[in-house]
Amino acid sequence: MTGYALKLLVVAAGVVGLALGHTLHLGRTCPDILPFPNLSVDKTLGEWFVLHKFDTDNTCLMWNLTKGELPDTLQVTETRQLSFLDTLGVDHTHAVTARLDINNPEVPARMRIRWPTSLTGKADFTVFDTDYTSYMAVFECDRAGLLHRRSVTILSRQRNIDDMFVARVKRLLDTADVSHSALSTINHDLCRKTGNHNWHVDGDLFGLLPGVDEAEVRRRVSQGVKEYDVSQLEIVGEGVEPEGKSFRGSIIGHQPPTSNREV
Repeated sequence: MTGYALKLLVVAAGVVGLALGHTLHLGRTCPDILPFPNLSVDKTLGEWFVLHKFDTDNTCLMWNLTKGELPDTLQVTETRQLSFLDTLGVDHTHAVTARLDINNPEVPARMRIRWPTSLTGKADFTVFDTDYTSYMAVFECDRAGLLHRRSVTILSRQRNIDDMFVARVKRLLDTADVSHSALSTINHDLCRKTGNHNWHVDGDLFGLLPGVDEAEVRRRVSQGVKEYDVSQLEIVGEGVEPEGKSFRGSIIGHQPPTSNREV
């Protein structure tokens, strides 16, 4: 397989990955997930195994959190093996680096992230539970037009995680009225540090597309959204009701029950 063909496969896998790891919901209102109080950002730095994530079949997901070059910023590098390329027998690794902005240092657990493979711009990134040494739970939500996407990631410092931590995260999601039925288990067997082909995306995905710049891709996507028949859209999750009535995904304006953060 030629290098050009492999490049196109990486682009295809990256585009497919845009739809994975999230559930899709009507309405622009993201659930109000309570941030972990008084988060010590420095204690979250380092390597994490991604053991559970919404709706993904990629394997060997890892996060490495580091300090950013600017004040109140972090970097997260996500490495993985793409199932699409594994199926084709391509010996590879794939990495994506994103910047995290801490907009309010008084609430450091609430951040904003810009994944280079995202068409929708920045997303909310909330650390809602952790003990720093064993596990961490993150909720992401981004908005596009009349829709929003949700993702939950459960991470561990080790290749496995105690069931009580997973149960605890699910209880916190229940408190916020966020369904966790889409949580997938990430396989960390047969993981490789490097492969014959190693790709790292730390700019926009569309830099990989020959002859097409990002502005043109965004224009085409925007035009496609205008012409899209929303009635044909399949919504993944617990069901959809009109926003402003009783949509389950939004608890804005409701006082959430006080959560007990003791394990």
